[in-house]
Amino acid sequence: MALDRAGVRWCLLRGAEGPDVPGGDVDLLVARDDAARFTGAIAPLGFARLPAWGYGSHRFHLGYDAATDRWLKLDVVTELAFGPWFSLPSETAPLCLSRRLRRGSAVVLDDSDAFWCLLLHRLLDKGSVGAAAAALARLARAPGCAESPLAYEIERIAPGSCTPLLLDAARRSAWIELEAAGPALAAAWRRRHRLASLRRRAIGRLARSAGLFLRSRRGMTVALVGPDGAGKSSSAAALARSFPLAVRTVYMSPAMTPRRGPSPRGARLALRIGAQLWRWCRAQALRLRGRLVLFDRYAYDALLPARWPLGPLGRLRRWLLGHACPAPQLIVVLDAPGELLHARTGEHGPVVLEAERRAYLRLARGRARAIVVDATHEPDRVRRDVTGAIWAAYQSRWACKRFSLSRRRRRTAA
Repeated sequence: MALDRAGVRWCLLRGAEGPDVPGGDVDLLVARDDAARFTGAIAPLGFARLPAWGYGSHRFHLGYDAATDRWLKLDVVTELAFGPWFSLPSETAPLCLSRRLRRGSAVVLDDSDAFWCLLLHRLLDKGSVGAAAAALARLARAPGCAESPLAYEIERIAPGSCTPLLLDAARRSAWIELEAAGPALAAAWRRRHRLASLRRRAIGRLARSAGLFLRSRRGMTVALVGPDGAGKSSSAAALARSFPLAVRTVYMSPAMTPRRGPSPRGARLALRIGAQLWRWCRAQALRLRGRLVLFDRYAYDALLPARWPLGPLGRLRRWLLGHACPAPQLIVVLDAPGELLHARTGEHGPVVLEAERRAYLRLARGRARAIVVDATHEPDRVRRDVTGAIWAAYQSRWACKRFSLSRRRRRTAA
């Protein structure tokens, strides 16, 4: 396994009895000193670290496998901390990692540590036992539950009979009684770590708010272009349903007019350009909020070969429309032969569609941030290919930002 080869000390934090892999989420505990090695070990597997602030030691890594059309999110922590803003710290993570066990290909917490870790997560983070009832009842019967490092820490935080009562309630499946003890335990934990709790709450709120305005939280703009019948709208709709990040679609055909009725040619052109720029500005606002913005068509459609003869003014108008908006961060050209496109839509002729196809291919060759996706496959295969291309662009973008940030830090330290 990549983590073992890299010498990373890690284990599954929750879900050893059946981690939520089908749901796409895996919680991991990693030694603090091995966090950088962990990131380096999973990067070749297609994982990228999601920009996130205000989540304590949590680091989120997202990966996509186009062959299985599967997303996997790793929620990685380097400490055990509970409660709102992870303001209730624990010092037991190194001890729990030293007691971890290997079961098959997975490395898991000792059952006694897993019980207390899951119980504290449900009581202090979630406020209820919920779907963890069966797992808690099973883990509570594990030998040595009272000797877990977390059990000793709870006893120090809330001296007396707190630990035996919690363990006994779990063994009896007395979930209402167990949940009722949560607020008192949280209050005792805050009193024990008063300054650390206040500091973590303040830092969490500030970091979460600041993260909304940081550059690396910004989303991406992707233009889906191609002749009629290539599947632009259907691909955009499918991506909006399946992509794990927030997606918004903006229709950007340069042929759209903002209002009906006759108007002078110059005014009509100005209105079209204004409408294009307005939609582009709206897309940038969405991108700044972290959305993936999919442009269904783009201003480049005006640069296609005209379907009727044009004079000098007509060519100038099309050139102005085609260059009205700045380039998106990624251009995806959906490519298919003209005959197939004509068979799909029945509109225009195969010769016209083939000419437009070749124009889009020239567009892709002339721009560094453009890729060509074979649109002759079934829609689901096309969606997977487009998803993989967009995710690769995200990975490259975030990796470059982290590299630039680390380089600035090294310069400052020097």
